[in-house]
Amino acid sequence: MTSPKKRARVTDSYREWLSQLPEEDLRALLSHRRETLAPAPKDFGALASRLTLPMHVVDALAHSNAEQLAVLEDIAQRGGEIGMVDDTNPKVTQQLKERGLVFGDAPQVRIVTGVMGALPTGWSLLNRREFSEEDIAELPDDERRILGTLAKSEGAGYTTNTEPDSKSEDPTKRLLAKGFLERINAHSVRLPRSLARILAGDTTPPIPTTPSGRAGIPEPDSKADDAGAAAGLEVVRSMEQLIGVLGAHPESLLKDSSVGVRSLSQLAKELDVDKEEAAQLINLGHHARLLHRGEPDGLEGHFLAPTTGSHDWLVAELGEKWRILLDAWRDSPWASWDGTRALSEDTHVRRLSHFRAFVLDVYAHSAVALTEEEFWEELRFRSPLFASHTRTLTIEKLRAEAEWIGAVAMGKATRVLNNSSAAADLVPDTVSEFIIQQDLTILVPGPLEPATHRTLTSLADLESPGLASVYRISESTIRRGMDHGLTAAEMTEFLEKHSPMGVPQALGFAIGDVAKRHGTLRSGPALSYLRSDDPALLELAAASVSELRLLAPTVAVSPLRVGELLEKLRAQGLSPTPEDESGASIAVAPEPYLLPTPRAKAATRTPASVDQAVQNLRTSGQTPSTHNEEEADPLALARAAARVHTDIVISYADKSGGIRTVTVTPLSVEGGYIDALGASGKPVRFPVHRISTVRFANDV
Repeated sequence: MTSPKKRARVTDSYREWLSQLPEEDLRALLSHRRETLAPAPKDFGALASRLTLPMHVVDALAHSNAEQLAVLEDIAQRGGEIGMVDDTNPKVTQQLKERGLVFGDAPQVRIVTGVMGALPTGWSLLNRREFSEEDIAELPDDERRILGTLAKSEGAGYTTNTEPDSKSEDPTKRLLAKGFLERINAHSVRLPRSLARILAGDTTPPIPTTPSGRAGIPEPDSKADDAGAAAGLEVVRSMEQLIGVLGAHPESLLKDSSVGVRSLSQLAKELDVDKEEAAQLINLGHHARLLHRGEPDGLEGHFLAPTTGSHDWLVAELGEKWRILLDAWRDSPWASWDGTRALSEDTHVRRLSHFRAFVLDVYAHSAVALTEEEFWEELRFRSPLFASHTRTLTIEKLRAEAEWIGAVAMGKATRVLNNSSAAADLVPDTVSEFIIQQDLTILVPGPLEPATHRTLTSLADLESPGLASVYRISESTIRRGMDHGLTAAEMTEFLEKHSPMGVPQALGFAIGDVAKRHGTLRSGPALSYLRSDDPALLELAAASVSELRLLAPTVAVSPLRVGELLEKLRAQGLSPTPEDESGASIAVAPEPYLLPTPRAKAATRTPASVDQAVQNLRTSGQTPSTHNEEEADPLALARAAARVHTDIVISYADKSGGIRTVTVTPLSVEGGYIDALGASGKPVRFPVHRISTVRFANDV
């Protein structure tokens, strides 16, 4: 350890150092620590207080890369927690200053109070010992059992004595001697971080502390953009389908307001996706306020249904639809892969948007396409704390979601990753023409114009999605079109207008045949009635649907709504058509069940701009005070030494009142005691109230 230079002499406090920063450096710091600008700090004292708040320190550390954290650790090992030390890496140190984690003027630097204590217990990038599965396999059975037990108890455990002994009968003491365990205090041990990772089945390589050279501004890539657009528009299409399905048949929710396993499976089948993607679509639609939970008019109970606002989304341009979904996905808190139910509180992760930002940041700052292995290497370097303390599954799923919605494609960021408004530029031009084949399939060479798309989907089923899609017309889809108010002539006219190669004769015959049978039974609101000039046919209908009751040979009534009655009759192979009170045919494509669009959640306080904050600080009138020598806090020094396993000299009063001085290796400072290892390696304990001074062992 390099001895700090006159540790007690600190020329400037953190506040004073901040107040003396050149404007360029101050702007850089505030840009990195925007969380401290809500609202703009009134003076440098307020700024210093906010910068040192534990939650803000943790956030700053989370956004520091491995090289920066390694340099921070080096400063700490040389005594930089409690005084000024030499700045041996000015380039990286400057980056730490810009994050408000260290301060000082060249050639010295000091760590801001509370920074090292905010790091996870046992965190270290320097002097790391790496373990392998082979190392563990070579241990005796009793030692492996100890490691297995600790791995199941969050890596820490209690023992009667933490004195290492390679020849002891106690496997814990032998493991301490071999370095397979670390001492927390006189009676507690923990697994080294790298060993705990191996025991958990994580074979991820160590965190690199030097950059790979892949970082940079992503170059425009039309192929990646096209692939991303294709993926994003597929999500748009699936969302359209989901809104249509739930509008016709809202999904009943469980008591906890989640979508149950059976319902999710059914929706997945209707959408032709797997259950996880169905959950993704539901969660995304809910967060985008296209879907909501409540009781639609005409239904009793608690349902998932489209919102009134979903109509505006459905008629929007494709690029705008994709943009809305991208923005909603970016800050969605729903982990669709966790659990078996959609919209379950178990899958609501408050910080998921922050996690997603770490993943996207890797692609946003990579100049080249990344393989899966390269992605992980970059993530471990750019965000080591996040990568080390977040489930691998979570990170992999977030990366897969980015590809699913088109923010990432072919291992690269697409243009919408940092700018969702670019969606409009990436969407291909819409088309208005299609090709009708003899087998009654329709080939659409690109995204259809919104109006053309709405009409086509009313009389044809989507069979093969994609930028170039395939639809199919059948008897049931022709009948559906008539329910939407289209006559046979209007259908034929629409198809002829948009199909330059004409309408196949077989399709014309099919439309005419359905039209002839469409209306032999006629239904209207009673709640509904059914009438026919053919008594035998009406009798057959009444026998087929239990909710029908004959009033006369040609008239029956039902408590069902017209749409519901038509649906049941058609399920029995009958072809009723709806009519109004005058007998004229009407469109009965059921109006979708809708719920009010929920209000957008109130936005959190927007941070002040850097310009505003700088102006506030420069005009605060706060002047630096003359700073006297600072005496290092003995307990702070002991904690700092424990974190970096550095010897200290303790002066304390013994039981007789005499002052004794010893050199020890501190383990922990807690509960009013300093636990340490004496010169012989045996555990010793010092009551804090008896300690008079503490200094580093090699202090001058």
